[in-house]
Amino acid sequence: MPFTSESAETLREIARAFVSKRCNQWITREWDEQRHYPKDLFDEIAALGWFGIGLDEERGGSGGDALDLIVLCEELGRGSTDLVACLSLTASGARVLSNHGTEEHKTVLIPQLMDGSKRLSISISEPDAGSDSASLTASAVKRDEHTYVANGQKTWCEAANHPGTVIELFVRTDPTAPKHRGISMFLVDHDAPGITIRRLPTLGRNITGVFEVYLDDVELPITSLVGPEHGAWRVIQDELPLERLMIGAGFTGAALQVLEDVLEHVKERHQFGQPVGNFQGVAHPLVDLFTRAEAIRLLVYEGARLHAAGRPCVKEASMAKLASSELYADAVRAAMLLMGGYGYIQEHPLTMHVADSIIAPVAGGPSQIMRNLVARSLGLRP
Repeated sequence: MPFTSESAETLREIARAFVSKRCNQWITREWDEQRHYPKDLFDEIAALGWFGIGLDEERGGSGGDALDLIVLCEELGRGSTDLVACLSLTASGARVLSNHGTEEHKTVLIPQLMDGSKRLSISISEPDAGSDSASLTASAVKRDEHTYVANGQKTWCEAANHPGTVIELFVRTDPTAPKHRGISMFLVDHDAPGITIRRLPTLGRNITGVFEVYLDDVELPITSLVGPEHGAWRVIQDELPLERLMIGAGFTGAALQVLEDVLEHVKERHQFGQPVGNFQGVAHPLVDLFTRAEAIRLLVYEGARLHAAGRPCVKEASMAKLASSELYADAVRAAMLLMGGYGYIQEHPLTMHVADSIIAPVAGGPSQIMRNLVARSLGLRP
């Protein structure tokens, strides 16, 4: 199914109907509570061609550009930001393979990602390498001209243990090089010999799940190398702006869903003889949050427009991720106050949003790092 920017609003209608029927926030709250990964849902997403949006048809994708991706992520975010994470892991990874992978990756693995038989996870962070992820120490030593052998521990790896998952593994292959220049990226099956995966008991984001990955003499064929040897840092940096725009769109969609739920509640809830939304102490905070949401939404779309035009958008993507994640957290906090006890009942989706919004300013790059990136684009060096 080819996509174009002109079809973005048609895609929005399709995606909104899909989310409403198959993965609205009431459904995803149950999945989150059950720690359930809905494979059938993502099989449907694959069949719709959504993993391939933003990837040229001649490269095995569905066509379209960043604008289409942002529309889709905003609508999926209304169901759960976790759905956006699942989409982004595979869609972003497919673009990396298209741009930097081997011919086999392009002709064999990308079609498997598009039909849903394979999924991608990414493994960069470690117990002592989070925001400073280039300081990672998990290593891969070249045994011969055909094989590397990897050892170490990775953590915070989303969706790493789902059926058919291939992990984009970042390891240090040149310990003598500066930290940004000695890292390589390999593809490895999640159940390959020598890999042990443990699910972390997180407060939220339980649809994708977050995992630790232990590497014990894991063999990595040289054919599984993506991009230049020792050059993976640049490979991942090239993809980050669009990924952050996708994340920002998801947070914006989630925030708007929360705000619309609160708006409906304060119109229907009567106290002191009138709807509680008539009181300025309720109405004004909601006006401020809706105003922020619309402004941030425009920022996300401006970043997508720049990306689609082939123009730099690091500043806009960093701003969008920063602003949308903090909006989501603030919107949920306000919703909990304005809905009172109703939002505190575990059967209500707001409880899922509470857990997911807490981590939003950290996931995909902490707010402090986003502020540093924006400051640098302004000519400052904090």
